[in-house]
Amino acid sequence: MIYINCPLKQDYIIDLLENNNGDIHYKFVTKVGMKMQFEVDTTDLDAAIATAKSLIKSTEVGSVLYFQVTK
Repeated sequence: MIYINCPLKQDYIIDLLENNNGDIHYKFVTKVGMKMQFEVDTTDLDAAIATAKSLIKSTEVGSVLYFQVTK
């Protein structure tokens, strides 16, 4: 499981990660406040976190969003 804290564009982030065609697949589990929980299909959580950060930052709004990705 990884967690993404972000107050804005939550639906955008969920859609971005769930529709990712990369090596790591993300499945949205739940959202409480600004904390979103995702299941990943890998045991390497550090790689899943790095990939999620990279995917978000590569979007047109990613460079201005405040977000945090944790285990």
